[in-house]
Amino acid sequence: SNTSQKTAFEIVNEMRLGYNLGNSFDSYKNSTEIKNPDEQITLFGNPLPTKQLISRLKKYGFKTIRFPVTWIYFIDDYGNVNHDWILRVKEVANWIISKNMYCIINIHNDGEEGNWLYDGLNSKEKFITLWSQIAEELKDLNEYLIFESMNKPIYYNRYYARDSYDVLLNFTQAFVDIVRNSGGFNKKRLLIISGINAVLEYTCTSYYKMPKDPYNKLAISIHYFDPNDFTIIDDKIIGTQRWGCENDYKELLRNFNTLKEFY
Repeated sequence: SNTSQKTAFEIVNEMRLGYNLGNSFDSYKNSTEIKNPDEQITLFGNPLPTKQLISRLKKYGFKTIRFPVTWIYFIDDYGNVNHDWILRVKEVANWIISKNMYCIINIHNDGEEGNWLYDGLNSKEKFITLWSQIAEELKDLNEYLIFESMNKPIYYNRYYARDSYDVLLNFTQAFVDIVRNSGGFNKKRLLIISGINAVLEYTCTSYYKMPKDPYNKLAISIHYFDPNDFTIIDDKIIGTQRWGCENDYKELLRNFNTLKEFY
């Protein structure tokens, strides 16, 4: 199938059931010294991803793998990437797309509070340098590869402040421009644009603006964790939470209708 001819809508419909290859390339701990890629990838105790894992996921019916990457240990102060690191990222991305599965690569925990990308427009040059290199290195991978601008950008926790949204748009527009101008398959691949803090209610507001894309091939990303005490909190702490009563369904439908109407 020729993905370059597909609309964003058609691709998202094809993505269907997805798997997050998390706590792997995105691992990150404050003040931990990391000397080589394997140390970061296994930092949270997971084994190194393998080709076999990807094949098994495909067999289980997954159509998409989100492949979050934290770059902080392997970039310098200007955003230049260590070549060994980006080659490891490329290798795993290749395993995924060679199975005709969608692969979503992003900038992940670099935007956590205290890290470089949390620093608003002061970090824009570094962001541009980093995305320029990712785009250049991966531009020959076909359009089963998808780029996501960042994980869940928060600027100073001022969700309702106008400038938080302006800062985010400044970054997301730079991201689209870099990728589209870098040639290869980047010209027409699907790009995922982060909602503010990836939260539905902060993204469904007139303050939030999508960047402009000459190819009109953008999707928006939110993280849906509701209700928190069912989806996130450790069951050893709670143990009693269930999901599925009438109100849970109503809330789910209300939220997704909001998203649908807004976009």
